[in-house]
Amino acid sequence: MSNFYARICENGHVDITYRRAKGEHCHQCGAPLMDSCPRCGSLIKQWHYYGMVYLTPKNLKFERPDRCKCCGHVFPWAEKKDL
Repeated sequence: MSNFYARICENGHVDITYRRAKGEHCHQCGAPLMDSCPRCGSLIKQWHYYGMVYLTPKNLKFERPDRCKCCGHVFPWAEKKDL
């Protein structure tokens, strides 16, 4: 089984990865990456893959959310968009 996680920086750049690590920064702008809601801790997006076909983060479809699916907290990139 493979797990993939969506991480997004406060400027809205998406990074899909197979591991979770704290303290990493966006390779595009240098802002901190987050993989979970700062209010409730719910993961932004996680995939589980059980197949035999080689799957990479580039193959995964992901639409960046503006709010947490669990608590409704507005993410930083959505707040910047409204300014």
